Amino acid sequence: MLTFLNKLLIGPFYAKNAGTFLVILLLAFGFLSATEHKALITAALGSPFFLAIVFVLWGLYLLKTISFIWQELTAPEHFFLQTFWLVPKPTRWALWLAIQTGLLLPIIAYAGWMVQMAVHYQKWDSLSAIVLVMLALIGTGAAAADYRLRHPNPESIRLPHLTVRLPYELFFPTFWLRYEPLSFLLTKAFSGLLLAGVCRLYPTDDYDQRLLLIGLLLAILGHSQVGNQISEFEQKYLLLLPNLPLSWLQRLRRYALTYGIIWLPELLILLRNCPSDIGFEYIIRLWLTGWGALLFMHSLAYGRNIIPDRWLSGVLATFIGGLLAIMFGVPVGVWLVLGWLGAVGFWYRSVRT
Repeated sequence: MLTFLNKLLIGPFYAKNAGTFLVILLLAFGFLSATEHKALITAALGSPFFLAIVFVLWGLYLLKTISFIWQELTAPEHFFLQTFWLVPKPTRWALWLAIQTGLLLPIIAYAGWMVQMAVHYQKWDSLSAIVLVMLALIGTGAAAADYRLRHPNPESIRLPHLTVRLPYELFFPTFWLRYEPLSFLLTKAFSGLLLAGVCRLYPTDDYDQRLLLIGLLLAILGHSQVGNQISEFEQKYLLLLPNLPLSWLQRLRRYALTYGIIWLPELLILLRNCPSDIGFEYIIRLWLTGWGALLFMHSLAYGRNIIPDRWLSGVLATFIGGLLAIMFGVPVGVWLVLGWLGAVGFWYRSVRT
């Protein structure tokens, strides 16, 4: 039974999120050295605040695993799993605990590294907190999976809601926040924490502005799935949109404003964590570059049936090529111009063809 559930849940989870894990691995082990990782772990072990931030990130990952299991349990092709609740409760819980342990394996491995360092530095309070949190995460995930198994169609409480007329530019951001909050939270948390961390890391050594550009590149690639989400949203809810009497420039302006709203939190993060050696105008140019790059990716993908594996390969190639160009000293002004010109050019081409 465990082998069957492993093939049904654990394998597809890692396959579905391979792109996310790839970006995390590139960030964690390509961008930071082992010494810097140890320094971060040591700081977390000695600071309850930083340790709490680590626990929050682990909690976000747990929510992602719970969301995946709930989706799989309610998928039409997996309705036969409803008979799983007939398995005796101790056996069922043991299986859920094993499945949740497999899904949480990446953070369990990192927690093991933290426990090893906690033993080395004799941080017994932090060690106890890490072990208790890991047990709580595994138990919570198993309980959530078993609850959804026993309640496949839970009744929801309907509350009165306020109807507000939204402009088109807010359609997708509102939908994303309301109906896909986990995707929104993970995307913005990854991008925001990455930019904040790069800004905080900047004054600690002899870094130059290329460090900020590398952080910006990773934050942009963290939004690489947003264009596909917008296309799916329009194909499902805005079927008449392509037939509206709007020029290509009017359509581009609407998408530009939509991406500007999506990218706005990054501006606040950059301004809040701006290094003292970096001027305000450079931060603005950095943010405008990211805005143009998001619109550029949208223009590349709009109206095309792109295979996910091919898109992921393109994202990886963009990261490698962009990293090399940044290391060779291509300034932010060039990226700014290329991003916006590329967005306008490819959009005009895709609409006219």
